Amino acid sequence: MGVIATLLAHDVRHARLRSAARDRYRFVTCEDWSSLTRACERGPVNVVVFDLYADGRADFERVRQLRIRVPRAALIAYVDLNKDRAKDMFDAGRCGIDVLVVAEETDTPAQLAALLDQAEARSVSSILKPYLAELRPVVRDAVMLSVTRAHERLTPDGLARLIAVSRRLLSKRLENAMLPPPHQMLTWGRLIVAASMLEDGTRSADGVASALDFPSGSAFRNTCQRYLGCTPHQIRLRGGAGWVMKELLAHRAKGRRISDPMDPADEAEGMDDGMDDGMDDGDIGHEMHEPMAHQLPPQAAA
Repeated sequence: MGVIATLLAHDVRHARLRSAARDRYRFVTCEDWSSLTRACERGPVNVVVFDLYADGRADFERVRQLRIRVPRAALIAYVDLNKDRAKDMFDAGRCGIDVLVVAEETDTPAQLAALLDQAEARSVSSILKPYLAELRPVVRDAVMLSVTRAHERLTPDGLARLIAVSRRLLSKRLENAMLPPPHQMLTWGRLIVAASMLEDGTRSADGVASALDFPSGSAFRNTCQRYLGCTPHQIRLRGGAGWVMKELLAHRAKGRRISDPMDPADEAEGMDDGMDDGMDDGDIGHEMHEPMAHQLPPQAAA
């Protein structure tokens, strides 16, 4: 079971958040920024949900301090948004907030459940950046999106669409980087997030499997064995998400692929290496970056 620390003044918002979290999280309720910081320092906290305007104004310095002290926790700001506050949202992303929840706009229990999943996956991405610095943009984006969208059960075609390249080009870029094909990369992304969830020692393998929509706990354990040759407990002992990322890149360093069967579509795409669609990474025009997840109401965007 994960831990959510909260700084929220409204009982309705607490209720919605608890409904969204179901039985996957334990809650630690805090009265002010100081008690919130202490709660995060006392023990492993997976998600921090706070009112950005708890003191009447957006306290970005408090948020920055919180990010420094709990670098692996997902930070979710719950705000009442109006036209005067819209400009604050640019600074919210810069100071380390992962997800923005807009009161009465994006805070139904169903929406909050999706945002909790998204925030936790995004928080894992911070440990990946040092490992990906030397990769080409399309490859780097594929790895990052496989992690930040781990809860969404993306397909290889969906992953290619997010990066704005064809699936064949995506397969070719991953192959040139000596990384797994798209369908395997998506599984690696889920395993990296799963390993992060296992790190705090409070979550069971079955709970992680359920959170990441594996068919069952047995299916999750089988995937761990097939890709990593170990159990979920051993993943935790070996270092969690950082270790899984190193295992992924170890295959690249050795110039070999994982022995998981190739998806027929990837196999067909890889048969003609002499063909190219005329695009190179530089032709994309920009590097893919995941924006801070939020949805501004029409009046704030005006």
